[in-house]
Amino acid sequence: MGNTMPTPGRRRRRNPRKQDEQGEEREEQQREAEAEKLPCFTCEICIEPTPQDKKFKNKKRCSHPFCLDCISKFIDAKTDDNITAVKCPDLNCNKVLDPLSCRPILPARVFNKWCDLLCNATILKCERVYCPYPDCSELVLNECGGRVRKCECPNPNCKRLFCFRCKLPWHAGYRCDESGVTRDSNDLLIGQVVETKQWTRCPGCGHSVELLLGCPIVRCRCGTLFCHACGRKLSSHWCWCKRNLRNNLLFISLMLFVFFLLWMLLFRFRKFKA
Repeated sequence: MGNTMPTPGRRRRRNPRKQDEQGEEREEQQREAEAEKLPCFTCEICIEPTPQDKKFKNKKRCSHPFCLDCISKFIDAKTDDNITAVKCPDLNCNKVLDPLSCRPILPARVFNKWCDLLCNATILKCERVYCPYPDCSELVLNECGGRVRKCECPNPNCKRLFCFRCKLPWHAGYRCDESGVTRDSNDLLIGQVVETKQWTRCPGCGHSVELLLGCPIVRCRCGTLFCHACGRKLSSHWCWCKRNLRNNLLFISLMLFVFFLLWMLLFRFRKFKA
C-alpha cells in the first residue's frame, strides 16, 4: 500500500467587511495616538484643548487660537446676519477672514451663501447699468472705474452698443442730451459718419467741425471757441482735458527750453560785453 497524501483543509474566507472595519479602527487609533503626541492649544471660543492640526489659519493674516469647528459656526452665524466682511473673532483684531482659507472647513451651503453676499456687495459698490434693449436687459458693471460712454453688451446673444451715461442705445455723433430725440434713418447715418470721421460738434451751434492738423483749440464759424478733443466750450485758448494734456505739457516744455536758451544767450552777452 502506498502512502496517501493528506488532503488540505479548506481555507476559511475572511469577511471583507470585518477587514475594512478593523482597518478603520486601526487608522482611528493611530490618529488618536498621533493627536495625543501633538502639542495642544486652548480655543478661545469653546475653551477646549485642541490639537495643533485643528487650529484655524487665516492665510497668514492673523494666528489667534481658534479651532476649526468654532470658526465654521462663527461664519455660519455671521452669514445668517448678512455680514459680508467677516472679521476675526478676536476682540482686538480687525483682520478679515479669507473665504478661500475657510472653504475646506465650511459646509457647501454656508460657503455658497457667503459667496452670494460678497458678489452682491461688489455689485452695489460698482457703477452699473442694464442693457437698454428690451430683449436683453443684461447687467453691465463698470469694474475698471473711470468715465465710460460707449459700451458693448457682454451678452453673447446681444453684443449691441449702448451709452453707459444716458443708458440708451448708442447715439453715434450725438450728445447724451440729444439722444432722446426721435430721428430718421438719414440722421442716424450722418451720426455714424461724424463718429467715423472723428468730427466734433460745436457746443454753440451744433455743426460738425473736422480738424485735419494744428491746435485742437478751434473756433467755429459761429464764433464759439471749444476744444476739438473733448468738445468742451472754452473761454481761453487752453484746455486741460486728458486728450489735450500732452500737447499742453509739450508746449510748456518748449517754452521753458526757449526761455532757458534766451537766458543763456543774455548771460553770455553780458559776460562778453564786460
